[in-house]
Amino acid sequence: MVVEGSVLAAQLKSQVSEVRVTRAGEGGSCVVSVTVEYERLDGAPLAPKDQAKLVQGYLGLVKRVEEYLIAHPGEFA
Repeated sequence: MVVEGSVLAAQLKSQVSEVRVTRAGEGGSCVVSVTVEYERLDGAPLAPKDQAKLVQGYLGLVKRVEEYLIAHPGEFA
């Protein structure tokens, strides 16, 4: 997730993310996979540090959703 107006967002022409949640066993455990495809304005790849920031933003979003679902277990049962 790139926040509009950020230095990282200013470098990107587009981005597409896929978040996949797969059940990993009993008790509600799951594995979350995040794939982010992006295109920079200049066509070059992002620096590893910026790639990590991009992925961490999406993982942070997934963690916030997880916290909400734990606090509201009947919401999407």
